[in-house]
Amino acid sequence: MSIFQNINKKTLVIVISVFALFLLSSIFVMYRIKSSKPTTLPQVAITPIQQQVEINPSYKKNAFIPTYTPEKGSGVNLEAPLVTDSIREIQKLYPFLPYEKTLITPQNQEVAIVVPDFTSQPNRWTLQVDVFGLDYHLNKGDSEYATNKNAFVSAASSLNSWIKEKGADPKKIMIIWGDKEYIQNKSQELLE
Repeated sequence: MSIFQNINKKTLVIVISVFALFLLSSIFVMYRIKSSKPTTLPQVAITPIQQQVEINPSYKKNAFIPTYTPEKGSGVNLEAPLVTDSIREIQKLYPFLPYEKTLITPQNQEVAIVVPDFTSQPNRWTLQVDVFGLDYHLNKGDSEYATNKNAFVSAASSLNSWIKEKGADPKKIMIIWGDKEYIQNKSQELLE
């Protein structure tokens, strides 16, 4: 007699089911371990572009912010003068944050400027500033584009005056205009 003939069919089904469950669990665990290993991505060192002192070093997507070399871990170079200057000037504003101001532009447009508290800032070397009341979807050919641009420039000038009033240098602060990429890009265009 063979051993399989002696084993009850129910017992055989249970043994095979337990074995299959064990096998599937092992495969799942091995997959999780394999997928949780960190993958090493290629690191790119970005070198800063020299900017004129008069231009506010505003942050925008693909902006050149000094970074460490891949050997030093990449990341923002917190020792670079552009970064240390921005950190130092932003720290002068901490006691006065959050800041909110509504202004009426010369074109009679209401614009709100909001600078969140330092704990809500994305990092310590940039200052996020939101300007509300503008249409960031207008293109240069649109009839209201010039009015929108003038309103943004008025808001930026008002913010710069407030920063100076609080003892900081706005030209040394890297500003992130808005929290969405399209707003940041349009803001850079409006400042040109």
